[in-house]
Amino acid sequence: MFSSSKLTLRAPYASTVCRWTSSALDTKAVQPPNAKKITSDMVGPPDPVSNLRRIVFKQPNDETKLEKKYRELRMDVQEWNQKFWTQHNSSFFQEREEYLKQNLPEGKQTLTADEMSVFYKSFLDKNWKAHLTYNLQWYKKNITLLKLAIQVRIRRLLKLKD
Repeated sequence: MFSSSKLTLRAPYASTVCRWTSSALDTKAVQPPNAKKITSDMVGPPDPVSNLRRIVFKQPNDETKLEKKYRELRMDVQEWNQKFWTQHNSSFFQEREEYLKQNLPEGKQTLTADEMSVFYKSFLDKNWKAHLTYNLQWYKKNITLLKLAIQVRIRRLLKLKD
């Protein structure tokens, strides 16, 4: 494993995925790398709200139209995913704080796991339709990505250009 303050390469995936990290505690201080200058896709630090790691997708100089379409769709899916989980988790944290304010007995700092389970169940029940819709859309988007990935791989194997 190669490591520095800005870049970490992890063994079996070193040729395909790189991670950029910072010793700074503020994740906003980390600047994503230039997609045209990197040699492989790079995975960033987790977002503090969504908990997702953003990926900077390599943009090769000799990228075909199909490869560009595939890369851009991956970026669109990543943004869609980021937006959903940021909104979902923000709502979760806000509702959890409200629940704690209403249900925390005076003199206590926390509720037990059993006491919090009432909130968790309520939150999941209230958001089950959003989760179902998200999962259905996610499957559709990933099937589309898979089809494009297969097309890109076949064209690369056969050395076909657009």
